[in-house]
Amino acid sequence: MTSMISGMLGTRVFAWLTTLFNALALNLAMVVASLPLITAPVAVSSASAVLDQWRREGQDQVVRQFIAELRARWSVGVTLGAGVPLAAVLLGAAEVRYFAGDPTLAGRVGLGLGGAALLITLAALGYVFQLSADQPGLSPVDLWSRSAMLAARNLLVAGPLSAAPIAGVVVLAVRDPFALLLGLPIFLLQALKLIARVGLRQPAGSGASGR
Repeated sequence: MTSMISGMLGTRVFAWLTTLFNALALNLAMVVASLPLITAPVAVSSASAVLDQWRREGQDQVVRQFIAELRARWSVGVTLGAGVPLAAVLLGAAEVRYFAGDPTLAGRVGLGLGGAALLITLAALGYVFQLSADQPGLSPVDLWSRSAMLAARNLLVAGPLSAAPIAGVVVLAVRDPFALLLGLPIFLLQALKLIARVGLRQPAGSGASGR
């Protein structure tokens, strides 16, 4: 009996260590592939597809699969589809930071409008990643429009839930950039995808409350 329990614990520990190793390996592959910056959208889209395959099939060779997805998805459409929303988040954050230091009425209005736009963009990110993983042939315009509609429909839920892990990862990365190699980017990607799947499972026309 004792040996059986020890064997079960050993199997679970090994499975946990394997999962951790695969997550760190996929994270490192995505970070390295994103270093030229212009390749970051395709790298994120490829990692998103690998995460889905891993969830469905228990794929262990995540780096090999990531390289295969990277080659298959290398196109202008995928680059623009995921790249424009990522750039919009950076621009929105810069705009909010700029207007946050302006005490005038115009500054407050700009802060409010910029904050609302940033919240919608953050809420749409998970849908962008999930839809681009599910349908790599989707045109950028269709990807953006579908993601924006889903984000607006589920804004009260997806917005804050998406902003929280993004803010946490940014704070940790600013304090110690080495933390990016410890799985933070892949954790953030998976968190955004989990949030997006809730909205994707809802029938069209229903709100976040499921009415």
